[in-house]
Amino acid sequence: MQKDTSTYILRCLLEKARNEAFSCICLSNDFSDPHGRWQYLVGYGIAASTHELSEVDWMSDTPWFGYISYDYKNAIEPMLQSRHDALSKFSLIKFVQPQTWIGLDRDGVLHGNGRGLSFWETMLHNQDKGHGPGSTTTELAEGVALPHLQWHAHTQREAYLEHIAQIQNHIREGDFYEMNHCIAFSAQAAIDPYQTFAALNKKSPAPFACFVKDVDQYLLCASPERYMSLRNSHLISQPIKGTRKRQKTGALAQAQLDTQEAVSLKHSEKDRAENIMIVDLVRNDLSRVCEPGSVKVPELCEVYTYSHVHQMISTVSGKPELGVGLKEVVHATFPMGSMTGAPKIAVMQHTEQLENFCRGLYSGSVGYVMQGTMDMNVVIRSLLYDASQKRLSYAVGGAITIDSNATEEYQECLDKAATVLSIFG
Repeated sequence: MQKDTSTYILRCLLEKARNEAFSCICLSNDFSDPHGRWQYLVGYGIAASTHELSEVDWMSDTPWFGYISYDYKNAIEPMLQSRHDALSKFSLIKFVQPQTWIGLDRDGVLHGNGRGLSFWETMLHNQDKGHGPGSTTTELAEGVALPHLQWHAHTQREAYLEHIAQIQNHIREGDFYEMNHCIAFSAQAAIDPYQTFAALNKKSPAPFACFVKDVDQYLLCASPERYMSLRNSHLISQPIKGTRKRQKTGALAQAQLDTQEAVSLKHSEKDRAENIMIVDLVRNDLSRVCEPGSVKVPELCEVYTYSHVHQMISTVSGKPELGVGLKEVVHATFPMGSMTGAPKIAVMQHTEQLENFCRGLYSGSVGYVMQGTMDMNVVIRSLLYDASQKRLSYAVGGAITIDSNATEEYQECLDKAATVLSIFG
């Protein structure tokens, strides 16, 4: 799909979301993905909704769009708790069957209900006639800058470095092996979330990007990571561990430096150890709901390149046992190991003592379930906007092991944050 057409479609999808109480826009940004079905999958309005995973039928012909907050962990393991203030007011868990839905698959075939197909036809007709969607989303695509924001760090650098020392002491004492430690930032600002997502997706296109609106709560997500997919009767998880900041590639020397960063990541013993540790955790989680002997690792520690960073990604797959549904899969595998550490329960208990915010939807998941398939992302590289409080938040984190360098880990957090913050003036 041509870039200008993709830009036009996203602008139209966002404009329609302005008038809906619930919207979910999932897009792949034309990334190659053998495990993904859709270029776009979009839902508006609420025909039915639930806060119970057992009520979500993944054989339904109408898609369920949903999100799962990180703190749903407390429902899975009652011994866990979350005692801090949340970054946003999204529900703990919510799945919606929309009044209007449209999907464009990777073969270019359009799917949807009557309302969705009519909207898509009108949208393309208007493009042929030279009519844009109007509004400020259009203006943004033509170069309107987002405002400069004053960010407040919930954790200062010195406190972060002390946290790393404490984490490594826990590792020495055998409390856990690896922890994904996160920090948060927030800003008081009245923003246009539609504009802001258009800017984020333009600046940092990602294969699991999504825009979610639930009344006055917004998620603007540029995620590169898949939590779980169900495709061709196989569950597939693709944890990320290992990051390198990309170098500008305008000149030959800079391109060579960028290539060197990717090669450095590929051969980093530390990053590979972190990644493999989480792969083992995911294998163990999937084995709880998959047929014995079916859990495989077809891809281990491969390096993928995105707009701002190189990432180390592995793929773990398994064939679910007969009768396994969405609830069973989520309760066996959530939260995803890349956002916790290992062993999962012990590390989440200690995380609560070190992090000074409730992650909420950050570190959770957004996606869809329909017709025997599902695809759920990992909510990272994301902005959370509470329109009622005019509060914008984001969080970043990284895996901490005994070999981690605290200063380097803090810089990695800043590098990841730059993916999001670079859109603001």
